[in-house]
Amino acid sequence: MKRYILHLTVIILYSVCCCFTAALSSCKNDDGAIEPEQKDAETITLNVDVILPPDIREQWQTSIDMAMDNIAKTQQRMNRKVVLNLRYHDEDKENLDQLGYALTHPEEGADTCHAIIGPYHSSNAADLLKYARQTRLPVVMPTCTSAELQRTNARNTYAWFLTESDITQCEMMLSVAQSLHATDVALIHSDDTYGQSFKDWFAYYATERNLHIAGGTHAWKPGDDLRPFLREIVQQADDAETWVLLALSNAEDYLAVCSAIGQFKLDEVYGTEKVVYLRNICADTSMDRLVLEDENNYDFYLGVTPSGAMNYGFPQAYKGHHYRLPYNGEAQVYDALTIIALGAATRAATPDRCIVDGKQVAYNEKPFGPGLTDYMRAVVSSEEGPTVQWDVAGLTVAFQELSQGRNIYMTGATGNLNFDKDTHTKILNTTYMLWDIAYEYVEATSQTFTSVEPLLYMSTDGSSNEASTTEFWKLEKQWTQRFSNTSVNHNLPAITDRWAVVISPSTTWSNYRHQADAFAVYQGLRHYGYDDDHIVLIVEDNLANDSRNIYPGQIFVERGDNPAKDNPLMNFDVRQNAIVDYHFSNLQPDDLADIMMGRTSQRLPHVIHPTASSNVFFFWSGHGGHREGPLWGNEDAGQYFGTDRIQNIVAQMNEQDMYRRMMFAIETCYSGKWGEALTGLPDVLALTAASPYETSKADMHDRDLGVYLSNAFARTLREEIFKNTSITIYDLYRELARTTTGSHVNIYNQQQYGSVYEETMRDYFQ
Repeated sequence: MKRYILHLTVIILYSVCCCFTAALSSCKNDDGAIEPEQKDAETITLNVDVILPPDIREQWQTSIDMAMDNIAKTQQRMNRKVVLNLRYHDEDKENLDQLGYALTHPEEGADTCHAIIGPYHSSNAADLLKYARQTRLPVVMPTCTSAELQRTNARNTYAWFLTESDITQCEMMLSVAQSLHATDVALIHSDDTYGQSFKDWFAYYATERNLHIAGGTHAWKPGDDLRPFLREIVQQADDAETWVLLALSNAEDYLAVCSAIGQFKLDEVYGTEKVVYLRNICADTSMDRLVLEDENNYDFYLGVTPSGAMNYGFPQAYKGHHYRLPYNGEAQVYDALTIIALGAATRAATPDRCIVDGKQVAYNEKPFGPGLTDYMRAVVSSEEGPTVQWDVAGLTVAFQELSQGRNIYMTGATGNLNFDKDTHTKILNTTYMLWDIAYEYVEATSQTFTSVEPLLYMSTDGSSNEASTTEFWKLEKQWTQRFSNTSVNHNLPAITDRWAVVISPSTTWSNYRHQADAFAVYQGLRHYGYDDDHIVLIVEDNLANDSRNIYPGQIFVERGDNPAKDNPLMNFDVRQNAIVDYHFSNLQPDDLADIMMGRTSQRLPHVIHPTASSNVFFFWSGHGGHREGPLWGNEDAGQYFGTDRIQNIVAQMNEQDMYRRMMFAIETCYSGKWGEALTGLPDVLALTAASPYETSKADMHDRDLGVYLSNAFARTLREEIFKNTSITIYDLYRELARTTTGSHVNIYNQQQYGSVYEETMRDYFQ
């Protein structure tokens, strides 16, 4: 796990700030005189399209103006100057799909777009990135922190992320709560792309930190009644003080949610026998002028926001000059503008040479030569040359060195510009500020002013982040399940046969991985002795002939250039020779009971027929919800299969002696809900990809197909069984726990099954 370095803050003396302020405002020689501007200099003008909501543009304008002024001042004596022509677009009103196409495919006679800054919201970025790919137009995103957005664009050299993903921010918020002696935590998140990252990682990091989850998570929509969820938190809390993490998309939502929590405490908590004090800690989007200036915001407590780096002076200098700390994203937009300008200066100085990681940049597809984004990468990837900072003095040296074809080691307003090693476009280290709202009453005017009061600065130690590189997926988790060496004897008969039910309820192309994993499990069953009469395969089977499938008729779970000898499914068509028994859309939830209990009909001719001497293997891969786990359908279906339903099916099978042993392997979000439901049933074991509070994570994204091919839980399950069918359940669990990142694999009902140290997978795979 990453360790965090916490930097305590002190009040910065105004005189110190003024020193930095001087660096912001002028370019002087040794005598203190302002350098004369170079006449007749060559001008290189770049059109930079800035896509922001109007209120964010207004909040960021100070940093934008600062960057533009400093870029101009530092080039006053240069023979060649880079000028950025900023063209603004309203993110709230523009059709971003149309705008993205227009900027990347300009009409004849239209001005060329050279770079894009923005958008502000992660949910809007996909429309721009899909068109930018065709020309590798740099899209520099100061605040797009969605983990999924960063992960799916991890190898795209035109997609610039200047803040770590919300995975890091979520862990930061939980770190703060834990350091303030929290034992219970809950989460309220926006029901959108922004909130998804927090939803996905909250339970994971809470578990890692041994924090008790009270109430779980709530997806907030404007107008929601929060009281039922808040009551659930109070009922489940073990401690008198519970921290509620708020990760909401906009200021209006923060005001509404904080007000609702405050009113709930007044109405339903204080004065009762069980007093649970709910304390709020809010994400970066809370640092908004509407929140800070709201007079009724009596219940806003703490905020965590990406910040400029204290050790490089940007927050101090900004406050000394503008009498406030920069808003969320201001340091990042400053760096965005300077990186674009420095990249353009590098391209102008060495148009035939663009070196990244010691190699000349070239492509196998049009456009073949390096573009502006590659020269920007060349600037930030260098670790040679003089160290230069974000201020006027530093940028002056930077432009001079780059104009001579030399390298620089750049540090920005956000700190060390340490980007991922694959593309050098995803930042690996972000400084976060823990802050409170300070209230100051001016007696002369009878007015109260609010400002941001920094309490603590926190930064990651520079190790890579999941969303930026693949290194995070090698994460070694701190929490693992502990088992007793239970030995139960239910007088089991010898095994006579084995049966399997394999199901994927997903039907859409974007959920490719679920059906692919189901087909892969089917292939494993066939390889290890099952005939088709003993397998029921339920998938929609609509991927192979999908128009988006660039490999018509084929489905893959793994693709690569160098297939491993011990990985038989690499580059193997897992649909090959597969017999699909039922298309998912033709079934109803109750049909699964008939299939598992051997009740044939004209509509359900193929079922399993297990007896008291049969072992039954059940695999399910799809989506899940936080109430009852696996969903019957895609993520938007909203229909649970039901914890009671699956419990009743297995209980009836047990009563009718329809299995000897049964194993469930469930690859869905919140799959632990089924594990809990199956607990207590004899000779049943459940392996789940996630706890009852966690989402599970996709694995192995394929750029050519544009989808995930597999989930980590399913991948490790099949790989370990392919290696050794005699693997013990504990050793299998250990590998699943180690390689399934982003969620905690769990085993349920071990006490009713037997020793995980002695029982092996040969019960199900010969």
